[in-house]
Amino acid sequence: MNNLIIKRSQLVRAQITGTPAVGNKYYFTDVPNLSRNNVILYGFEVFTATQLAVTPQNETVIPASANDQVTLTWRDNNKIEFVYQMPIYTAIRSLNGGFIVLLKPRIINLTDSYIQLTSTTGISSNEVVAANIYYDIVGE
Repeated sequence: MNNLIIKRSQLVRAQITGTPAVGNKYYFTDVPNLSRNNVILYGFEVFTATQLAVTPQNETVIPASANDQVTLTWRDNNKIEFVYQMPIYTAIRSLNGGFIVLLKPRIINLTDSYIQLTSTTGISSNEVVAANIYYDIVGE
């Protein structure tokens, strides 16, 4: 397992609204302390219901059986998709040797980043994909 110096971390969520559909973009929800455009993302991990059944907001996390049916895209503050359609399977620590996905630090806009489904089997409306992001703030 890798060790990471955590400057800041935050649980973020992308909620599957309406009837789940392949190809739809489900954006990460706004987090007030991250809504500024000066959050520097340097790592992340993703959770399914095996690791986190329900978020602190009482939202159901997608089932573990769906971990190969979801991709994640991170967009920077220039709307460039620097991580594009990465299968979330690769970011679940228990499935990849305990590693956190480390990135070249980039300023992101959380609400421009999203998930997409490649299949809807076993995924229900209002479930969420939960990710823990590791970040810093510009100038701090």
